[in-house]
Amino acid sequence: MLNRQKRKLLLPFLTPALLLYAVFFLYPALRTFYVALTSWNGINPELPFAGLDNFRELADDPIFHGTIRNTAVFTILGAIVLFPLALFLAFATSEKVFGARTFRFIILAPVALSVATAALLWKFALNPNFGLVNGVLGAVDLEDWSRPWLGMESTAMIAVVLATVWHGVGIWMIFFAAAISRVPQEMKEAARIDGASSWRIFRHIVFPLIWDVTRILIILWIIGALQAFAFIFAMTGGGPFNATNVFGTYLYNAAFVESRFGYAAAIAVVMFGLILCFTAIVTRLTRRDTVQY
Repeated sequence: MLNRQKRKLLLPFLTPALLLYAVFFLYPALRTFYVALTSWNGINPELPFAGLDNFRELADDPIFHGTIRNTAVFTILGAIVLFPLALFLAFATSEKVFGARTFRFIILAPVALSVATAALLWKFALNPNFGLVNGVLGAVDLEDWSRPWLGMESTAMIAVVLATVWHGVGIWMIFFAAAISRVPQEMKEAARIDGASSWRIFRHIVFPLIWDVTRILIILWIIGALQAFAFIFAMTGGGPFNATNVFGTYLYNAAFVESRFGYAAAIAVVMFGLILCFTAIVTRLTRRDTVQY
């Protein structure tokens, strides 16, 4: 009886949220699944039914296979660079040292720039003719290292990853810093009294206690990286020679350059499925017993 009354009370409050969810998420998602089964060009009102032809074409598309590989490289390489750096900065600025807050503000400052602005800054900095990077290398007698960073298949993805990490590391640092601030100070002080170094305190005390937050952030990074678009589109457009072509850029080109909205919708469906699969796998592999403190 009490549960029934609770449901009656909650229903009026949940209804607006459920309607918004249905209109702005559920319907577009279902519509995308349907469009993926058509050969719609984005202009004609008719949606010619094509069955699974778009998915068969994707299975045989060598560019799409390269897109999967590039997306995986971007996700893995970005995580390798981002998480150790964000953890180090968060732990370092959580210590009571002079200038820690100022240093944290400096690291967070790039987030104030829009993605387009940050991408263009890096594009100019990496320009082979007048860019800052090659200019600095030439000034320190390392001209042999100068190269067209965004024009070479071997360096373009690395440059995009570094630019993406530079722009977003401040947010991830704040997330980790918030988690570290919840670790009891008494535990760290006791470890210091016993002679533990900062590295041992982080490895054996801090990191295990913030693992739940780290796990969630890893999942969020994977979801965000699989949907990456803005930085890559602004810096390379997916080039050179599709070396940085990921799901987002390939989907955009299929829809708005080639006017193949049905094919683009099929790419979106595959991307959605991969996000679900990888999220489930990472959630399963990173599950640990909860540490109470």
